[in-house]
Amino acid sequence: MITKLKTYFQFGNRFCGIEHSTKAGQDTIVAYVLKKQKSKIITDSVFKENTVKDISKRLTKKQHAVLIINNENVLSKTIESEQNDNLKLVYKAFPNINLDDFYFEVSHQNSIHFISLCRKEYIDTIIRDYNNNSISIIDISLGNTLIASITGFTSIDIITSSNAIIQLDNKKIQSIKKTEVPSVSQYNINGLKTSNEDILSFSGALQSAIGDSNSNTNFETTKLELLKAYTNARFFSQFTKIAGVFILVLLLINFLFFNHYFNQTESLKQTSQVNQNTKQKIITLNKSVSKKEKMVDDILKSNASKSSYYANAIVQSMPNSITLSGLHYQPLQKRIKPSKKIELNYNTITITGDSNDKPVFSMWVDLLETKNWIYNAEITDYSDTSSSLSSFSLKININND
Repeated sequence: MITKLKTYFQFGNRFCGIEHSTKAGQDTIVAYVLKKQKSKIITDSVFKENTVKDISKRLTKKQHAVLIINNENVLSKTIESEQNDNLKLVYKAFPNINLDDFYFEVSHQNSIHFISLCRKEYIDTIIRDYNNNSISIIDISLGNTLIASITGFTSIDIITSSNAIIQLDNKKIQSIKKTEVPSVSQYNINGLKTSNEDILSFSGALQSAIGDSNSNTNFETTKLELLKAYTNARFFSQFTKIAGVFILVLLLINFLFFNHYFNQTESLKQTSQVNQNTKQKIITLNKSVSKKEKMVDDILKSNASKSSYYANAIVQSMPNSITLSGLHYQPLQKRIKPSKKIELNYNTITITGDSNDKPVFSMWVDLLETKNWIYNAEITDYSDTSSSLSSFSLKININND
């Protein structure tokens, strides 16, 4: 529950993926918005525009999004190698490349590696454009590699994106072939409908919603800075709203309090005379309470030496794997009530605590039963609270003196 509230406070309930691609020589931007509704993820909206300004008009202000660059500005290659070092794979695919000028992303699919890169200046310009239009980019992906984030949710062997055919085998990408896609293909990904035209933006939104990112890039620092900038702005916005509501509630409580105080003052004037009569009742009650306190003190004094002896014997026998949280000698049978006799569980000790070693705990119980003053020891509860810790309750019946 706390995790869900934290996620909502940080990201809200809408998650967006935006793909920049080129179709028939025309720049195309496709946005896919998913919405968390209770324990489900549903499609909120899908739309297509040609400019960042137009796409931002269709989105909620200050919406966060995963940006996918998948147009002619992205260079992609496939390498087969047992090597998993990202830099070595990039230099093997693009010899003599100056990585100071490029962002790259590598998707490892067993021994097949899909490498995409794009100029930093181009991506930074797009991110600034979104920021200027009140849309926060919190993650970036290049080419078609983001398809890897949804392969676990489908059993199909071929997925078509806006500009490529992706061949799968055992939920791993085997090949990505850039091509003109003549027709629209529909997909059902774990109950969510998408098509080849928006499957990459859908993948970005889903990755953001489930918090699963396994990309290998040289711009992790950039992504962290983008995420930090968004979360700081989101926190300030949410804090301002909460603070406003808190002040209004505080003012309302203040009004109600003083209104109540005024009424109480008037009422006290009328009841001041009654207090004289109740004073005598209070004195009588105090005497009754004092009598009962004396009764309890007598019980405690009579059992003090025995309880100390029993407690000391139990603690001395206790192994290191056991931690006590409670030890009660002759506990109450019922809650103490006025005019009722105090009822105790005579000749009984109840013990509660935690154990991280069940065999040692059982041996300890057996050891207790060898004490000549213990009639028997009964385990009333033993349950796991974690993978390494269990809570227990133990009832010890003492031989009647």
